[in-house]
Amino acid sequence: MQRKYLLLLLLGCLLCVFIAAGCGGEDDNDAAADRQDTSGQQQLIVAISTDVSNWDLDKFPEGDSRFPWSQIYETLVRLDTDLKEQPGLAVSWEPSEGGKVWTFHLRKGVKFSDGSPLNAEAVVYSYSSRADVVKRKMLPVQSIEPVDEYTVKFTCSQPTPLPSYFTHVAWPVMSLMSLDDGGAFKGPIGTGPYKLDKHLTDQEIVMVRNEHYWGEPGTLDKIIFKVIPDASARSMALQSGQVDMALKINEFDIENLESQAGINIYKKPSTFTDFLQFNTEKSPFDDVNVRRAVSYTVDSEKIVQQMLAGIGVPAKGRPISPVMQFSKSDLKIEPDIQRARDLLAAAGWKDTDGDGILENGGQPLQVSMLLAPWSPRQKIEAEAIQGQLKEVGIDLKLTVMETGALTAAEKAGEFDILLRSGYYTWGSYPHHFKIHTTNHMYGHWDNSEYDRLVAQAEAALGENEKKELYKKLQQIIIDQLPALYTIHEEKVVATRDWVKNYQITSEDPWLNLAGVKVEK
Repeated sequence: MQRKYLLLLLLGCLLCVFIAAGCGGEDDNDAAADRQDTSGQQQLIVAISTDVSNWDLDKFPEGDSRFPWSQIYETLVRLDTDLKEQPGLAVSWEPSEGGKVWTFHLRKGVKFSDGSPLNAEAVVYSYSSRADVVKRKMLPVQSIEPVDEYTVKFTCSQPTPLPSYFTHVAWPVMSLMSLDDGGAFKGPIGTGPYKLDKHLTDQEIVMVRNEHYWGEPGTLDKIIFKVIPDASARSMALQSGQVDMALKINEFDIENLESQAGINIYKKPSTFTDFLQFNTEKSPFDDVNVRRAVSYTVDSEKIVQQMLAGIGVPAKGRPISPVMQFSKSDLKIEPDIQRARDLLAAAGWKDTDGDGILENGGQPLQVSMLLAPWSPRQKIEAEAIQGQLKEVGIDLKLTVMETGALTAAEKAGEFDILLRSGYYTWGSYPHHFKIHTTNHMYGHWDNSEYDRLVAQAEAALGENEKKELYKKLQQIIIDQLPALYTIHEEKVVATRDWVKNYQITSEDPWLNLAGVKVEK
């Protein structure tokens, strides 16, 4: 009996080995099928670079947070794939008192994911003193008044294009029920097509369909955002079929991905533009000619073509992305190394000891550039700029910092250049011009004429008047260079070919998953 038992045990082990060997030879589609939810649900796995930093309205959602946010939360006004304003949670709106007062009419019958109703009270709460956008004075609103259950009146400090502010996914409408009786935040409750199911810090965010969604139901039953910080690792996860979609792919990985069967690459110019923001409050960039020398040295065309595989649009100083309003294609600064050298020499910078680095009064022309780690493109760009500036005798030191440390260094003025991207460029309107005004929290330049024109452009009601004012402002930035705009981002999303109906948008960071299906 014991011998018979041992024989059966041996046969069972052999069978397990054969089964395991058979599984070991599966292809990508088999692997994907094995990971598919056994209940037959539609499940999409998306690779992102950073975890959600915050779900509440009291802090700005940093990094890739807004990709998951855009599935749970919604805004009063939406943008289509080409950045045209569309009704969102508000079905209509109209200005009065010359654009100083705006009245928004809410969509009726909308519920939050917990079943509570969308109403004027929720809108007033979302733009109350708890909200980050209000605390940081980024929303130019003096008062909010609920006219009735579905009507809200906003009074601004001056005539303002207020609907454009309410397209930003970081400033959505949230439910009062997201707070407990003590006023502490319980968790995200939005009106979007999905709701949060599980959040494992620095690992994954799981969302399921919101059964109370007012619009066309989400086509996906479950969305899993996988946090994969390394861009190359995200590409490999896509190639192996571990994820269905990957965001923020390395530009130099795209050609390889495009050549592979079973992978689709989507590209579209976005609202983001990379820029070098100068600290004009101290030497050497308090001298406009030194800033101009940098502008004539940096060759963004060469960076895009040689370092970024042709992905992106060389800005050449132009401060507005071509997909945004009022962008002027004829504004550009062409590289001119000799002119850069002449400007530096005229400013008193000369190489007196022959080491290749210029000096002035015994001080070497050594400057620092700070950048955040979120974008692989920016690290490549920074290193390329470092090499280009060395050609004219500028010694650029690069430091990658996490957001908190970078913010502290900026507040202390401990930098010469900040390499940034976006900043108030969520839609088609050029709100980012405000960051160069004298009293702005991110401002490092003082120019009263520029401040006056920004305020005038914001308040202007006529489209032609706005166009002329933003034309003047763009010329001032090109001439005076509080910042040098370098590369207009080309948004790239990579998917496996079993992901159907995806449409890329110019809005960034925003992930449009309406109508998306997974057909494995």
